[in-house]
Amino acid sequence: MILCKVIGTLVATQKDAELRSAKLLVVKPINLDGSFRNERELVAIDAQDAGEGDLVLVAQEGAVVEQVMRSDKTPANVIVMAVVDGFEVFEA
Repeated sequence: MILCKVIGTLVATQKDAELRSAKLLVVKPINLDGSFRNERELVAIDAQDAGEGDLVLVAQEGAVVEQVMRSDKTPANVIVMAVVDGFEVFEA
């Protein structure tokens, strides 16, 4: 799982049949201090009704997407699994 921030939505006038009912979000991985990681943005299927500015946990495996979407034909490999209300990091 990757901690990300939702930075936008993606609108497509034409989608694969397996994605027609899916909302697509643009997410960017973040560090535990809330700063953006030096990584590319991801397009994720929104399975949790997240919105812009939300912190989310995303899974980045095709098998997880298939399980959540209940289809082995979903052409995606990133999906929002949880909206994060808050988190705390403890010193080791």
